Amino acid sequence: MNRALPIIIVLLGIILGANTSATAQTDADLPDPKIAFLKSLAVPGWGHYYVNKSNWTRGQYHLAAEATLILSYFGFSIHSNNLQQNWYSYGRAKAGVPIEGRSRRFQLAVGDFDNLQAYNDYQLRRRNWDRLFENTPENQWNWDSPSERSQYEDIRSRFERIDQQLPALLALMAVNRVISGISAYNRAQKQAAERSVSSAVYLSPYHFTGGIVANVKVGF
Repeated sequence: MNRALPIIIVLLGIILGANTSATAQTDADLPDPKIAFLKSLAVPGWGHYYVNKSNWTRGQYHLAAEATLILSYFGFSIHSNNLQQNWYSYGRAKAGVPIEGRSRRFQLAVGDFDNLQAYNDYQLRRRNWDRLFENTPENQWNWDSPSERSQYEDIRSRFERIDQQLPALLALMAVNRVISGISAYNRAQKQAAERSVSSAVYLSPYHFTGGIVANVKVGF
């Protein structure tokens, strides 16, 4: 037994050394959680693909959501711009005053009153001296009918409703990227933890008559 013991120790050292080398090589192939997070922050779903190319269904959902949000944003932007140009053109053609570049208070007043005189009379009755508009050509709007004024107000309100949705879409894009990044980060960490457990070496003492032998169990 005294002669066999050194041989057992040498064999054990070889096994442990080989396992350490394999583990080092395996660790080099593991995805970095930080890189996974940054990739998904740049392009939602990219981090999931980086962690596991054969199973990144969750990443595909984030990528699809990003594509939908981007398409919605550009679609709303185009529609918003078209409505804005229609609004400006309609106001100039039907009310006879420039709308573009004017204050929001003026733009709203054009849609609420038939003409400048009606607006200023209303503000005088309510003693809102600071809300009066000067009687200048660029302020003298006049609607031929209530239906035209109603049409102007409808175009303006539709433009503002759509325009106000654009920041919300940008916020959803940011949230989607952060959630995708956190998910990819967690998956990379989980994969590293699972690999660490699967490559662990278990040593348990085994007694028999005449000496002690180490029972080695290596899992990959």
